[in-house]
Amino acid sequence: MASHAALYALSVLLFSAGAGVSGFVKIACNDRTVGQIGQPSLLNCVVKPTQDTTDIDIVNVKWKRSGDAESLLNCHQDEGCTGTWPGYRFADFSSEWDSKNMNISLLITNTQVKDEAKYTCYVYTDSGDDEVDVDLQVTAKYSLPNVSLVPEKKNPNSKEALLCKASGGYPKGTIRWFDENNETKSAETEVKTMDNGLFELSSKLVSLNGSTFSNYTCIVFNSSGGKENEGKIQTSNFLGFEGTPSPVVKTPKVVAGVLVIGSLIVGLLLLLLICRRRAQPLHHREGPAGGSEADPLDSTA
Repeated sequence: MASHAALYALSVLLFSAGAGVSGFVKIACNDRTVGQIGQPSLLNCVVKPTQDTTDIDIVNVKWKRSGDAESLLNCHQDEGCTGTWPGYRFADFSSEWDSKNMNISLLITNTQVKDEAKYTCYVYTDSGDDEVDVDLQVTAKYSLPNVSLVPEKKNPNSKEALLCKASGGYPKGTIRWFDENNETKSAETEVKTMDNGLFELSSKLVSLNGSTFSNYTCIVFNSSGGKENEGKIQTSNFLGFEGTPSPVVKTPKVVAGVLVIGSLIVGLLLLLLICRRRAQPLHHREGPAGGSEADPLDSTA
């Protein structure tokens, strides 16, 4: 154990002094990694020899996030792994330290907004030392936009406005409006930060009096300009605005036809009943003796 400690101390001194032995190994990493919110993120790094060295022992390896005072991971050949943070571990290591495993990739098990940062990996071996920086960019897709009609009080030329909202995305995105022909440039995007660090986007499009368009689409774009989701609304489905939107009630053509036919049938039945009553012969009521009862108008004085 003492020999390993002496070897580690010697390697650190040589690395600090810039000795040539530090050039026998290097850390090969992806400079930039993109992770999804709520998903695992892998910062892929492997120790590789720069010379013909094949038998390499890792003495110490640690990962540190920019801005943190302590390391996320710190594993030593003799002491094992100490100070490991929950949610961060080596991607290819078992529960026990393996100084022969050259895969020192960092696995973030549940990526959050706070994990977006620069990470530095330090490696000390019996054949040299190296360090490298890796940037992690975090993204999250915005929800389907919710489009609604709301009253407009600030603009005297309009009583209504279209409101589009989308949330749960990262980084900051934008909302753009389109009518039936072109994109409208009059609406701006407001951005609010949610409690979990994600963003909520909202955009209000004022519908001016006399507008000839009835169909509008709001589209959510991410920070890279890529289209994510869209929502549509048809303003002809609303009549004015008195506090809440009033949907236009349209009678289906089938129902209207049934009503007309039903009315005709009822009319024909009434007409048939009247005609049958008129066609019946006039019956005289018989008197007590079995004869016909005389009409009072036919009696003579």
